[in-house]
Amino acid sequence: MRLSKLFAAGVAVLLSSSFFSATNAGDTLKVAHYDQPAQMGMPYGTFGANGAYQLYAIFDGLTFVDDDKKVYPRLATEWKLKDKNTWVVKLRKGVTFHNGVPWNADAMLGNVDAINNDPVVSKQQARRQLATIVSGKKIDDHTVELTTKVPDPVLPKRLHIMRPHEPKAWADLGPKGYATDPVGTGSYKIVKWGNDGLKMTAYENAWRKPKTKNVEITIIPEIATRVQALNSGQVHIAWALDTGAMPIVEAGGNKVVVSRRHDTLNLILHHRKEGSPVSDVRVRRALNYAYDKETFVKEVMGGMTKTNGQPADSSATGYFPDIKPYPYDPAKAKKLLAEAGYPNGFDMKIEMVVASGEFGDTFQAMAGDFKKVGVNAELVVLTIPIFVKKILKQQPWEGDAFTMMFESHPIADLTRVMATHSCNFFAKHICFEEMKETIAAMDSEFDPEKRLKLMKKVAQFYHDQAPVVFSHERPAIDGVSPKVKGYKLVNRVPNWDQITVD
Repeated sequence: MRLSKLFAAGVAVLLSSSFFSATNAGDTLKVAHYDQPAQMGMPYGTFGANGAYQLYAIFDGLTFVDDDKKVYPRLATEWKLKDKNTWVVKLRKGVTFHNGVPWNADAMLGNVDAINNDPVVSKQQARRQLATIVSGKKIDDHTVELTTKVPDPVLPKRLHIMRPHEPKAWADLGPKGYATDPVGTGSYKIVKWGNDGLKMTAYENAWRKPKTKNVEITIIPEIATRVQALNSGQVHIAWALDTGAMPIVEAGGNKVVVSRRHDTLNLILHHRKEGSPVSDVRVRRALNYAYDKETFVKEVMGGMTKTNGQPADSSATGYFPDIKPYPYDPAKAKKLLAEAGYPNGFDMKIEMVVASGEFGDTFQAMAGDFKKVGVNAELVVLTIPIFVKKILKQQPWEGDAFTMMFESHPIADLTRVMATHSCNFFAKHICFEEMKETIAAMDSEFDPEKRLKLMKKVAQFYHDQAPVVFSHERPAIDGVSPKVKGYKLVNRVPNWDQITVD
């Protein structure tokens, strides 16, 4: 349902002022977000939109990858390939964690040990993007050698994902204590982290000192209510909106900020599920032909993005313009369904989340188009914590498909997508055994031309086998008060140290 309809129906509610503390104007930035990180302050727990926004205020990556795939120094200042499996990394001097402990080679090696051996850290989402790192060696107080189990041409980009924790604080607090009282090197340190949000204050010894003293992030799951909080002046920024919110934000005297997300939105099909119609490639292709993604992008997304038909988005290395999206062709969809033994269609269940951006609109439109070719899709809404448990195989899937992005964020490379959506991922919701060797070769090839050829093979295979119903590249849409100056979202990371508020 579009946001304007929600307002017209009177669904949006008046926010209680108890959501927000009384603070002096200009010293506190107030933000509304749709959810917490799944594990709150666990630095390796997530780097998606529901976590990266908050966590990069508290933690720094070793590197930073911008929207144009350029790698910048953060906690690492230099990196150099020593041999095909060894990188020499120099660490930034003069940096301390929020508890005063210095950032140095010992702290770095403590994190390398944790991602490989700690029973909690080694099982985290970000850990799987750092899986090539097997050991580290101290050269001096601010230089380490990192050894990878296979050649890793994109390791400097991967280090964007590595948000070091302070090892002694982790040992003292334990995972549960660290989740609500994390200790990083970021511009802000935690004052309070509760179920309904968090409060942060500027870290006085930060190496990137912020211009605003305090930040409050309040969890408001509904888009409509986040917009109302912005337009009523109770927050300065409302994150993760949809196109329906844009005219309402502007009518309230606020700005719409559109940024690149570096991902695509898709319907993941359980192609390995025995007995499911989507185990047949003809059915998977039929569903792609049945969905009118061009009309959706034009009418619902306002033409502000593009359709997609391959695993990488157009900003990533590993995207190929000549691999075209599936065209809308319901007649061909019906023909393929009949060939697969479903001339009258079938029933399917789709598990989905709706709080972020245009998720709800996308899959309602998709289900509507499926119905036109005889496929009756039941949409089952999940909370984000339940969704995460299912992704991590902590709870079983119940349907034939689920909603999820193909993310090249934050390293802007096809290898990032394959880390989650191939046999490389332990849950194997997408897994084609015949592509394992090609993907492994792609991941470890340093020669750019050879690597692109391998990427093309992977991208074409995914298009042809259609393990997902491809939709579109997602924009990040935020509502921002005119009182806020300097706000940018770059590769899904707010520029925390540069934001001011009147």
